[in-house]
Amino acid sequence: MITTEEAITIHRATATDAAVLAELGRRTMRQTYGASFAIKEIDHVAEQRFNLKRLTAELSNPQVLYLMATVNQQPCGYAKLEPTSTPDAIPGLHPLELVHLYVDSQWIGRGAGAKLMQTALEFATSNGFATCWLRVLESNNRAIAFYRRWGFVEVGSDRYPAGETSVTVLLMMRSSVDTTT
Repeated sequence: MITTEEAITIHRATATDAAVLAELGRRTMRQTYGASFAIKEIDHVAEQRFNLKRLTAELSNPQVLYLMATVNQQPCGYAKLEPTSTPDAIPGLHPLELVHLYVDSQWIGRGAGAKLMQTALEFATSNGFATCWLRVLESNNRAIAFYRRWGFVEVGSDRYPAGETSVTVLLMMRSSVDTTT
């Protein structure tokens, strides 16, 4: 269990967090997908997604929200939210995509993911988004179960680029972003 000395805090990441977020993003990608993909492929995608130039631009974009979770001021997880184009399977109005929600493996099951999700849904509600949706790798049973606990339901599937190939992802959404679970 998390002790009082290990209180999880969430803050909106800024450009000054870019280097820390880049390292955290690369690490959690390897942890999450290391058993499913070649490390070379993961590192290629991670370098595209978490290079400092791209992250700094995203962190400066008011349309993109990165939330960082920390324990004792050490980063342990992050979430990325962004209003994006919506697949046809997402019928909700005014949608917001939960693009990423990753937690360092040592903090899974210890409340960091829940606190990130709670904060993400509170942001969506307070900013007028009626629908929150996401993509999740169809074989990522742990993540799917987590999202279901938060009221997300499967509404379809899609192909998503992964390195030089593509993978099947489930599309999940939550129509009301009310933060009660």
